Amino acid sequence: MSKTINKRAMFAEIHQDTREGGRSHEFSLLYAKEDGTLGFRARCRKSSKSSPGESKYRGNVSLNHILIIEDIVTGEFRNIAIDNIIEYNGRRVNHQF
Repeated sequence: MSKTINKRAMFAEIHQDTREGGRSHEFSLLYAKEDGTLGFRARCRKSSKSSPGESKYRGNVSLNHILIIEDIVTGEFRNIAIDNIIEYNGRRVNHQF
């Protein structure tokens, strides 16, 4: 049986922008894409930049339900719907709490 983490604890970890020694907080995400397929990012971090695309929207994560991440390997930025996150660092995300 895999370990779980609730959504609140996941975001508490994600919002820790820096770790000891000034390193940025890196994590992995497994999520469902809008077309229903699965996406996986092995090394990513929370982005402090604007959302990708023409509108460059950057809002409060808690209000718009979108997490903007930067893939450390490719340098790409992604918008991920918070409710579509399945696993965070290998732990299944419980969206009930």
